[in-house]
Amino acid sequence: MVFRPAFTLLLLLLSSSPSSSSSVSELSVSFDNTTRHALVFVPSGADLTAPIPVVLNFHALASDPAAQMLMSDMNTIAERENFVVVYPRGLEGAQVWTPLPAPGPTYSLNGGGCCPAACSKGADDVGYTRFLLDEYLEDELRLTFDRSRIYATGMSNGGFMTNRVGCEMSDVIAAIAPVSGPLMNGASIAWKSDPFECDITRPVPVLHMHGLADIIVPFNGDRLLSFPKIEDSVNGWASRNGLGDDVKWTSSYENGDVACDSAGANSNNVTLCRIKGGGHSWPGAPGGLCPEHGPFACTRDIVASEEIWRFFSSKSL
Repeated sequence: MVFRPAFTLLLLLLSSSPSSSSSVSELSVSFDNTTRHALVFVPSGADLTAPIPVVLNFHALASDPAAQMLMSDMNTIAERENFVVVYPRGLEGAQVWTPLPAPGPTYSLNGGGCCPAACSKGADDVGYTRFLLDEYLEDELRLTFDRSRIYATGMSNGGFMTNRVGCEMSDVIAAIAPVSGPLMNGASIAWKSDPFECDITRPVPVLHMHGLADIIVPFNGDRLLSFPKIEDSVNGWASRNGLGDDVKWTSSYENGDVACDSAGANSNNVTLCRIKGGGHSWPGAPGGLCPEHGPFACTRDIVASEEIWRFFSSKSL
């Protein structure tokens, strides 16, 4: 999935924000003998003396933090609700198969079985994420993170990555919300991959949103790419969270083309939102980033970022 804003859009995003006193910083840091990058949004209400929640927001394959920032519009909610948003950037050189060349650098994150080239190179994106949280960002931003309220979300490749940090950082991540990307911790037959174990140390609440008409990461899986069925991914989380083999699902949200079912309580809740006619998209994305038709068909019957924060705001370690 390719989301590439023009360079002028990046400059616009970096120079403007929901409030004149909020800010977006572009950071460069040395990790694992590589220069890594991230964008960070700090709301105007951030108090240097009080712990503040953090949302990690991972971008799609061949995309970048600026595009993910624009598509999710998470900064608007962060300004209103007072939390920090961190947009880590993957490794340059994402492998995509499109008839036209990308207009600029492309990036990928190592979500295990997805996506090349980060997974085939074994990029330590989990280690990089831990480094940002544990050793770098608080000092750089002069903030104190609320260590009980660190969350992860992301789109497509970023959804795979969100699942992975939920597995390998369950001691840190209070809840996850992957969009259009399942847990894929096994090997891929399509490319060299980086399998990992999903041995959580505590239940991880999960909110997963996925279009039933997604042809890029199909709801019913993709044997050629080894992508699992979305229901298998979600049921796997329910099992890890201790909900047993006979999971009891109940309707928790229904509006138009969106139907969400939930299992478990607050600390081990798992919710799957199915979007009828939905393509490979971020539900409720702003403006032209939410088309009505085509492979990226996007519903406005739910605003993903609003529901994701509502889900996160009730969860803590």
